[in-house]
Amino acid sequence: MIREDTQPWYRQFWPWFIIALPAASVIAGLTTVWISMQTTDSLVIASDDGIQVVAERRVSAEQLAQELNLAALLEVNLDSGAVQVAMRSGDFGTAPAALELEFSHPAFADRDHLVTLHRALPDAVGNPVWSGHFVDVPDGRWYVTLKSGDEWRLSGEWRGEPRMTLRPAETRHDDGR
Repeated sequence: MIREDTQPWYRQFWPWFIIALPAASVIAGLTTVWISMQTTDSLVIASDDGIQVVAERRVSAEQLAQELNLAALLEVNLDSGAVQVAMRSGDFGTAPAALELEFSHPAFADRDHLVTLHRALPDAVGNPVWSGHFVDVPDGRWYVTLKSGDEWRLSGEWRGEPRMTLRPAETRHDDGR
């Protein structure tokens, strides 16, 4: 004897299972569109001059820092947020009155910290020193940039240590060296 299925289609399991697969794809796609509309691409730097000009300025500032043989010792008091930068080498003529210290989050630009450092008394050896203060000391991993406008820039990667050395970024040549 052959048994006939008397239930309507909407009471069966397999039609709903087959409908659920494309429905899940549509929901995932709409969620992705919503997320992309709510956030910005913080890994791309845009300016009025364009992205290429910003990159060229950055490279020329790093090359100048290499030519001047600049390096800086960054000290952060993790409890109070006091920041001090001492230039340990370099042969620039006059030391600038202020420097910009930027802590850039690796993924989210809205978490970046910018501290203006002002000229302080030289250290015991006579190296120029700048000091400033964090409102909230960042924790975790950050990219650190010390710069004097667009003239020169030093950089490093901070992982919460109280002391680190900032140097010019390594510049790559066209032949891959």
